[in-house]
Amino acid sequence: MDFMGFFRLLLTEIGWNLAVWVPTTVFSLLFIRGVLGIRLNELAREIEERQTAAVGAIFFWASLGFGLLFSRLVGTPASMNDLSWAEAFGWLGVAVGIALLLFTLGTWLVFGMLARRQGETISRYLRRELVDEHNLALAFVLGSLFIVPVIVVYHVTL
Repeated sequence: MDFMGFFRLLLTEIGWNLAVWVPTTVFSLLFIRGVLGIRLNELAREIEERQTAAVGAIFFWASLGFGLLFSRLVGTPASMNDLSWAEAFGWLGVAVGIALLLFTLGTWLVFGMLARRQGETISRYLRRELVDEHNLALAFVLGSLFIVPVIVVYHVTL
C-alpha cells in the first residue's frame, strides 16, 4: 500500500469512528433523559457524586450496540489470507494504533472536561473516581470510549 492509500484508510477509520460515536452519544443521552428522567445538566452529578451505574451502563451498551451495528454495516474487511505474516501483523499494529489514538482522544475530551470541573488532571481524576471512590458509572463510560474504536477498526481495517 502506498502513502496515499494508507492516508485514505486512516481518514476512513477516523470518519467511521466519528460516525459511530455521534449517534451513540445522542442515543445514550436521549435514553438517559427519556427513560431515566435525568436532565442533561444533572448528568455529571449522577456520574460523579451519586455514581449511578445505570448511566454508565447505558453509555457502554449503546456504544457496544452501535459499534457492532455501524461497523458491520460499513465495513468490508479485506481478506487476511492473501497477506504474509509480516503484512498481517503490520495491519494489526495499524488497527491497534488507530483504536488507541481514538480512545485517547475520547478520554481526553470527556474526562478532561470532568477533571477541569474538579480542578484535577485527567490521570488524578480517573484514579480518584475509579480507584478511591469505586465509581462504576465512570468505569462504564470509560469502557464505552474504548469499545467503539476497537470494534470499528476490527471491521474496517482487519
